[in-house]
Amino acid sequence: MKLADVTISVVIPCYNVENYIKENLDSVFSQDKLPLEVICVDDGSTDSTISIIESYQQRFPGVVTLLKNATNKGAPYSRNLGMKNSSGEYVQFLDADDIIYKNKFSHQTALIAGADPQPDILVGSFTKIYLDGSEKEYINKPIDKWVALIGNKIGVTSANLFKKSKVEEVGGWSENLKSSQEYDLMFRMMQHNASVLFDILKVNYNRERPSGSITKSNPKEKWKRYINLRVQIYEYLISINQITHERENIFLLNMLSAVRILYRYNRKEALKFYEKYLHGKPLPTPDQEHNLNRVYKLLYRLFGFDAAQRITLLIKGEKVHET
Repeated sequence: MKLADVTISVVIPCYNVENYIKENLDSVFSQDKLPLEVICVDDGSTDSTISIIESYQQRFPGVVTLLKNATNKGAPYSRNLGMKNSSGEYVQFLDADDIIYKNKFSHQTALIAGADPQPDILVGSFTKIYLDGSEKEYINKPIDKWVALIGNKIGVTSANLFKKSKVEEVGGWSENLKSSQEYDLMFRMMQHNASVLFDILKVNYNRERPSGSITKSNPKEKWKRYINLRVQIYEYLISINQITHERENIFLLNMLSAVRILYRYNRKEALKFYEKYLHGKPLPTPDQEHNLNRVYKLLYRLFGFDAAQRITLLIKGEKVHET
């Protein structure tokens, strides 16, 4: 495939992003390989988001399209609407508060053009910017795609590129999900044999926002969704006889980490997950991100999961919510 043959449509869901959208769009139009089109889907903004987008329509006639939802529908709905109206072979689903590096499209289309098979999911590395101004780099490694999916190491929405035909094959984004949206999408794509290519080059800034985050507004439901999706992946791999030691270990490792967090917000639900998937099994082999301290390991081995959690949170002065 020739490099020029790889076309990209940018789809940006927008909701009250007047403080971000200009910098976001500037990063798109600063690309050294411009996209085929930029489709902004406004989701009922009440600030100046629409007028800012309209100014870019005037600057880039025929390139910027503005679609408007009649009512607030959410980002997944807006992404699906934008994709439906797109023409590119690949879609850059770009969150309105994120910024892409100027070489993202030229670099990633070169990878696509040189790949065989052509990837359905191109996983980009990125830098996360937190509210306190701190940054953390997330650099991909070419690992087993199922290990990456279970272990939360298969990119984020704005860093990745998605082949439009494969996204359409699985019915697009799940519009009822409040979190774990891109991982749900990639899981369904991989169930349909989606090919995955990992890229070690950082291609965007992924920004933490001060409001509108499900992680902060409802962490209990967020972590339940996170766990349920990993359970679905794990049980799917078992059903097709594709569970390996590496895949099971990363599942157990992430389950333990996520169940420990859920325990703070819903003890009973956390214990149900623990009893079904972790009870009676040895502590999984840790990695750098999920290392267990010696005190917790000792408490776990002496008293079990429930008591270890209670004691740990008591030491930290945190309250346990039963439901």
